[in-house]
Amino acid sequence: MVNHDYVSDEQIKDILACVTRYNRSQILRMMLFLSLNGLRCINFRSLVVSDVYNLDGSVKNIIDLKNDKNKGKFSAQYYVNKQLKKELEAYYSYLKQKWGDKFSSETYLFTPNRLNKPYARGSVCRIFHNLYKKFGIHGASHMGRHIFITKMIDRSINPFIVQRLVNHRSIQTTQRYYNADPRRLLTAVEMAKY
Repeated sequence: MVNHDYVSDEQIKDILACVTRYNRSQILRMMLFLSLNGLRCINFRSLVVSDVYNLDGSVKNIIDLKNDKNKGKFSAQYYVNKQLKKELEAYYSYLKQKWGDKFSSETYLFTPNRLNKPYARGSVCRIFHNLYKKFGIHGASHMGRHIFITKMIDRSINPFIVQRLVNHRSIQTTQRYYNADPRRLLTAVEMAKY
């Protein structure tokens, strides 16, 4: 599914408020992983506790994923910002409560049921497709990467840094993920004056 829609900060806040209102803790954290550090669906759906949390339950600054949890045959690092870290600290308590004595370092962060198995990729895509559709946005789980990349570039972060943050091997790939804000296009065209 191609994600060309521009998603504003206001729309993201509305989506997060909707998910929070319906107490969908897993979906909220998945949404934050997508839009706050650009993880792919393949990345976050296979995360286990030891990928994200230190032994004492604190959140790691960098999520270091081996090639089996990343696209292709490459390892990847994803950086955790303060907002995501705060959400993940609260989520740790939720996970411990949910799993009780079955909680371990190999517990998956996101599961569709009481079994310790990850969501199927198609299920995650459907969840996000349906969520975005409620807000008039054409997209699925990969839209979070578009949102993250667009936000970084709009805030004047060097595109080569953005490329590293999302683990693209080519800057051209990162460029394809940028969805321009129509308001910025109008502002830009106004600069063409004599």
